[in-house]
Amino acid sequence: MKAWRVHEFGEPADVLRREDVAVPTPAELANMGMDLGGWKPLEPGEEPFSDWAILDVTVAGLALPDVTMARGTYPVTVRRPYTSGQEAVGTVSAASANHQALIGKRVVAVTVQPYGSFAPTAVGTATVYEVPGNLSDEEAAGFLIPAHTAYHAATRRGKVSAGETVLVLGAAGGLGSAMVQLCIAAGARVFAVVGGQDKVEFCERLGATGIDHHDGDFVEAVKARNGGRGVEVVLDPVQGEAGAHASDALVVDGRHVVCGHAGGLQPWDPHFYLYNRTLVGATLGGYSRQRMREIRDETRAALDDLLAAGKFRPQVSEVIGFDEIPAALTRISARRSLGRVVARIN
Repeated sequence: MKAWRVHEFGEPADVLRREDVAVPTPAELANMGMDLGGWKPLEPGEEPFSDWAILDVTVAGLALPDVTMARGTYPVTVRRPYTSGQEAVGTVSAASANHQALIGKRVVAVTVQPYGSFAPTAVGTATVYEVPGNLSDEEAAGFLIPAHTAYHAATRRGKVSAGETVLVLGAAGGLGSAMVQLCIAAGARVFAVVGGQDKVEFCERLGATGIDHHDGDFVEAVKARNGGRGVEVVLDPVQGEAGAHASDALVVDGRHVVCGHAGGLQPWDPHFYLYNRTLVGATLGGYSRQRMREIRDETRAALDDLLAAGKFRPQVSEVIGFDEIPAALTRISARRSLGRVVARIN
């Protein structure tokens, strides 16, 4: 099959190669283990990873981690070569024992390297479940990772609650727009910090107050719109200089939730503690497998309820073809996209 593969470090448009790769099989997976870097050959005495489903992909989601993996700036080292893509919708053709009931079903899944979603056949790992009936394949491909990560950051770790005021950085992206919706659903007021009038309008359609950082100091703009007061929570998938400055918007006892690295990683000011603020890390990793299963089930139930109530919707702004994936990742890396971009694979 043809897949978009990465062998070297560099920009996606330069290092993604459309090439032939073998279709993954149950026999192959039976001899593979798993660590933070993805699938790997078994080591002596190691048990094979046994929580997977092979799926025929219809639509794949694109996101910034596809870019940072290619560049080599992703926080976890990913072994090369690999097929890119972290999220897929498709029909299950084979599965491990715990996913046998999904064979023949339309599912959404997290796909881990080297068996990523930018290929006609991919391998979903652990987080694999039937697509909610009210989502199209395109919506579902832009749903799983942003929505689950947003729930973990805003609700589970950030504990955003009714009556609070929240600043969301990168609010027009896939993760950012998901966090905006979840905070509004919780009864919070949201200031969406973005770059450009089109992104301001996009976030305001979701119910947020848009702040264009091109117009000046976004912290002062937020305070001016909030009666001179700061915010209780910063939701930060950006970090870098913007993330560091966003902390200046926090009130005493405020929480700064770090949930991404779009603006790059840098050390945190050691004087942060002097303001009685809390720095919170949020990532869907680092837990035991049992706790991860509990988290997935809790999040899925909460999101299903929000979908049914019309309080949440995946924000898919663009549907592209398989051949357009490298160019689309270039637009994402340049922050020229809104919401989630997805690609039709089959």
